[in-house]
Amino acid sequence: MRFRELDGLRGIAALLVLLSHYTGAHNSYFPNDPQPMIDVWWGAFGVQLFFLVSGFVILMSAEAAQRPSDFVISRFSRLYPTYWIALAIGVIIGAAFAVPNVPLAPDVVAMNLTMVQRWFLVPNVLDVFWTLAVEMQFYVLILLLLVLTRCRLSEKLMVRVSLAWLVVCLLVAIWAFPASYGLDPQLVPTPVKVVLNITLAAYGPLFCTGMLAFISRRAGRMHLLLIPSAIVAVAVSGLVEHWRNAVIVAIICVLFIIVSMRKQTRLLLIAPLQWTGKISYSLYLVHSIVGYVVIHQLWPFIGRPAAVLVATGVALLVAWIMYKTAERKLSRGIRTALVRARDRRSGGETVPLASRD
Repeated sequence: MRFRELDGLRGIAALLVLLSHYTGAHNSYFPNDPQPMIDVWWGAFGVQLFFLVSGFVILMSAEAAQRPSDFVISRFSRLYPTYWIALAIGVIIGAAFAVPNVPLAPDVVAMNLTMVQRWFLVPNVLDVFWTLAVEMQFYVLILLLLVLTRCRLSEKLMVRVSLAWLVVCLLVAIWAFPASYGLDPQLVPTPVKVVLNITLAAYGPLFCTGMLAFISRRAGRMHLLLIPSAIVAVAVSGLVEHWRNAVIVAIICVLFIIVSMRKQTRLLLIAPLQWTGKISYSLYLVHSIVGYVVIHQLWPFIGRPAAVLVATGVALLVAWIMYKTAERKLSRGIRTALVRARDRRSGGETVPLASRD
C-alpha cells in the first residue's frame, strides 16, 4: 500500500519542529541572543503529526511482518544506527561549544544510547530525543500483539485494542487534569508523570487515530471509530496540557484524516516536501543542536533572521548526509546482517525485509 503523501506529511512535521526550535525555543538555550521576529511556538506540534503518521505506518509495517523478529529487526535497523550517530553529533557539538542544557555526564550519555532514557526519568542529551521513547512504547505494544497473535493482526483486534487504549487514556487524562493542566511537563508531580508516561495518555490517541486512518484508507471508507478517536486525542490534549494545545491538535487531526481519506493530495507530492520527508528522521534528530550553535555563532555578524536561514541550510545538509550514509547504507547493512544471523540460527531461508516504511 503505497501512500507517498506520508513523506510529505513527515516533511511538514519536521519543518514545523525546526521552526519552533529556531525561533522561541532557541532562546531557552541562549537567553541573551536577540529575540526572534516571529515565535513559531506552534511548530512544536509537528511532533503530534509525527505520532499520527507513525500510527498509520507502523500498523502497515506490522501487518507485513511474517514473524515478530521481522518487526524487531525492521525497527532496530531503521532507528538505532541513525540515532546513535545523532547522539554522537550532539555530544561532540555540545562539548565543543559548551551548549547550555545539554547534559554530558557519562552515565547520562550511556543511558541515552538505549533511546528509552525517558522511561527511567533520565535527561535527554538532545531535547528532541524524548519522542523516541514514546514511539518505542508504541512499538513494544505492537510487538506484544504480534507475538500473542503469531503475526495475525486482524482489523477486529486492532480496533478493540485502539478502543481500550482510548478509554484508558481518557480516564487517566481526567484523573491527571488537576495536577497537570497548564503546567510544563517537567513540573508535573512525579507520580502523575509516571502514570502519564506509562499509559501514553497524551499521545496514545494520536497513534490510535493513525492506525484507524490506515484501516479506513485500506477499506475505502471511514471507520466508525476514527472520528471518536480524534476527538479523544483532542480531549486528552486539553485535559493533560492546555485548551490551546487541544485546538491545535484538533486542526492537525482534521487535516490528517482528510489527507488519509483522499485518493491523492498533490500538494504533499511536490518534490521539496517529498525530499524533506525522506530525510525527516535525520533532520529531526540533529536540527536542534546544529541550529542552536549556528544561530548563536552567526547572529552577531549577519543578524538573527539570516542566521536562522543559514542554520536551516546547514541542518538540511547534515540531515541529507546522514540519510545517505546512515539511513540508506548503514541501516540496510545492519538489517541484512541481522536477518542473515537470525535465519542461520533458525535454519531458514533468508527473506529480505522491506527497505522502507
